[in-house]
Amino acid sequence: MVDAPRIEINDGDRVASAFEAMQERPYCDLRLECVATGERFDIQEFRIEAAGQRIRLMIDVLGLARDRFAAGVRLHASLGTEALLFSGIAVEQFSIEADPPELIIAKPERVYVSNKRESTRVRLVRGMRALVQLQVHENQEPIDARLMDLSLGGCGIEIELRSGMLLTSGQQVAALLIEFPNGTRASMAAVVRHVQMAERNAYAYVGFAFATSGGIRQTEVPALLREMEREIAFRAGQGRNHMIQPSRLFIGGAESPVAVRLDQQEKALYASTTSMVGPLRQIAHTLGAAAIALRHGRELPIDELEKCADTLCALLAEDRPAFLYALCCLTEQPALLHHCIVVAGRLADLVQTEETLVRNLRDIVLAALVHDLGNIRQAGPQTAASDSLITDPSAPTNSHVELNKALGSAGSWAASGARRAVIEGLNSTDAADAANLPVALAALARAARIVDLIEVKTRGGIGAHEAGTPLEVFRSLYHSCDEADREWLQRYMKRQGIYPIGSLVHCSSGFLAWVLRLGDDGQPARIRVVRSTDSSRRLNQILGRADFAQIGKIDEPALPQRFGLKPF
Repeated sequence: MVDAPRIEINDGDRVASAFEAMQERPYCDLRLECVATGERFDIQEFRIEAAGQRIRLMIDVLGLARDRFAAGVRLHASLGTEALLFSGIAVEQFSIEADPPELIIAKPERVYVSNKRESTRVRLVRGMRALVQLQVHENQEPIDARLMDLSLGGCGIEIELRSGMLLTSGQQVAALLIEFPNGTRASMAAVVRHVQMAERNAYAYVGFAFATSGGIRQTEVPALLREMEREIAFRAGQGRNHMIQPSRLFIGGAESPVAVRLDQQEKALYASTTSMVGPLRQIAHTLGAAAIALRHGRELPIDELEKCADTLCALLAEDRPAFLYALCCLTEQPALLHHCIVVAGRLADLVQTEETLVRNLRDIVLAALVHDLGNIRQAGPQTAASDSLITDPSAPTNSHVELNKALGSAGSWAASGARRAVIEGLNSTDAADAANLPVALAALARAARIVDLIEVKTRGGIGAHEAGTPLEVFRSLYHSCDEADREWLQRYMKRQGIYPIGSLVHCSSGFLAWVLRLGDDGQPARIRVVRSTDSSRRLNQILGRADFAQIGKIDEPALPQRFGLKPF
């Protein structure tokens, strides 16, 4: 690869300004080069003296002869994405006896500035696509992701959040394979540098540093960068300059296996939605950022989480049936985040009639939104991204103490108690744990626990548990819980009905439908017919109770998993 061109600056003031800028980062990549031998030495510290006319360097050398620097020296430095080379430097004094040894030099006469190719990322523009297959651990299957940018030193990818939020800074992945539409591949050893939420919902952006300094990084990666820059230049000019030809890497376009796999991944995430799903997706986005913060030991975005709690409460107050249905439509989100949002929404609905609890509804919802995020903090190598609630059999999941600390203090004693009751109720393994709380808070803890159990058991896919219909789950819990829990279960059943909003029902004529609204009698009053069991053809017909005769009676609940259906 041709080195980036250097710009020479020999104006004394500008040279001095460039060197003074280095004082902001006195230990960063500053090295001394001996002109006579080409040797380079680390600089431990430096000071600018005599009004900028002299520089004192403390260098890491042992046993050097006094005349080693007689022929002069050069200084190599980094400033952001720029590489600096200071030259024309006279050596005034070398004190080998000092600890550490000191070299006093005159102000450099000139500085050469060039772009550091390793720090400059080439970003893929619209229409340029490349697939990344990321294998996090040796015993796990690779995960498809999209390449966003590439440099000599690393790359950035966009990956489904369910996988991205399990990565941690400094983690070395088993393999990272980049594949372009024409079939060109490059396999890298890579280390995670940072993880953050991507602009697209349900995705994370992960930055990697390539782990090796030789081999493929010095041969294939520069070639890939040149080809990507060629493609960007071609697209910018739309081929008007016949001297610029498109890159071979992107031959194949939308028909290539790379594009097909990326399309399959992206289309699987999104389906048609109701108007309330947009705000709920924004809540999920904030929860994703909170999960990543916990994973990396950073503070939770409390202000943003409180806004999420306010939004969720406002949506519930605006249109309860539409809100309860929208809760079920976040299937593109990681199951852990979807579970937290559903529990928060249904718990908010359940406690509406309790005046003492409604006063602290925001804090109840806030605690429910984050109640299982501690599982992300504790996830280990055995944790699979496909695991519904991100549980690791080798690690404990009782993280309520850490979560309570992460949430910090609430606005009042009552609000703090509400947060504690919800988190402890949702993380307890025994209903008796609630007995340690004051009466009102113990009731809240039990309510939260009932909502959580119902959601987990109807969701299924956790451990060896299969999903159950709402009616099956109600019956199972009724016979297994104690009297205090049973009271909250009965309240839940009364508000939700045996065919809750967002559940799938089977009609006597063979049609399957989603429940959109309940009547005053607790029975479905509005449904969305989506399928006939006699045909795989998809339907989308909304019927009110007056039109139910077209499809017969609703005779039993149905399991969406059995038919491969999702709410939309």
